[in-house]
Amino acid sequence: MKHSTILKYVFLFMVVKALTASWAYAEDQDSYTEPYQAILAVDKDLQLIPAYKLGDESLYFFIKDKTNLGATKVRTGIFGWKSGMFTWGPLDPDRDYENLQGIQGHGEGLVYGLIRSGDERVVTVGDQEASMVKLSLLSPSVVKEHQLEGLYLWYVESDKNLNAQQVKLLRKDTREIIDSVDL
Repeated sequence: MKHSTILKYVFLFMVVKALTASWAYAEDQDSYTEPYQAILAVDKDLQLIPAYKLGDESLYFFIKDKTNLGATKVRTGIFGWKSGMFTWGPLDPDRDYENLQGIQGHGEGLVYGLIRSGDERVVTVGDQEASMVKLSLLSPSVVKEHQLEGLYLWYVESDKNLNAQQVKLLRKDTREIIDSVDL
């Protein structure tokens, strides 16, 4: 083999190694040991509402600037947790949360909102029953500051597109429909 050919391969190897090292460094700097750290690295002023942490995926809701409710999914990568897309929409401070208003989505497969009396009510999206997060589990100062007393965050997550579904608010004991909205 010619000396110039060997030098070309050595040079190519060094370039690939340098690019790989740069990529690994960038990935490592953008990854965290806990999901919430990845989110707060993007915006340290969010008030986080954890929904779940299952395997290599975690779902968080958040309050941004006291006037917006949002969601993000965090996934583990090679070097740790990395935040995904952030979406949010306005929180109406004058709403009573007795009906289905202010429903928000995150992509096509996550729909969520706030309701009052989530222990006495059920939300369904299509044929799926929503999971409930009791917001009084947050610190009392956060609950008071963001006017979350008596509220529950409901959400439905699916692999299917939820955008064409009907959302219903039902009484838990009788299954009587209180309110319904088409997405």
